[in-house]
Amino acid sequence: MRELFLFILAYLLVTLLTPFVVLWGVYIRFISGFDVRIYLLDCAVGFDQAGGSVIYQQPNFTISSYTYFMCKNGQYCWFMKFIDFIFGKEHCKNSYIDEVKEDREDLNCVARYKYNSSN
Repeated sequence: MRELFLFILAYLLVTLLTPFVVLWGVYIRFISGFDVRIYLLDCAVGFDQAGGSVIYQQPNFTISSYTYFMCKNGQYCWFMKFIDFIFGKEHCKNSYIDEVKEDREDLNCVARYKYNSSN
């Protein structure tokens, strides 16, 4: 019961405080002369990876890249088409290629393990 309470508390705090933290980060970078677009892109990727954790239980994948990976294995192709419709043609594929280009072994190992263990 305690774990459920702590989860709900953490969820509420993150949900309520995230907009303020992001706006504070934009403000600090703006007055410091840093490129705000890079910060916002980093935030977007972070939110996307958080979504990958929630939807697919894959903390190192973005939603788009893991959806492409799953579609290559015959699952969630409808979701990939939906994402590509919203963000542009081959968005999921390009996202997957960008992550694989980083040569991150954890992505390929986790994906293979997750896919093979679920069959």
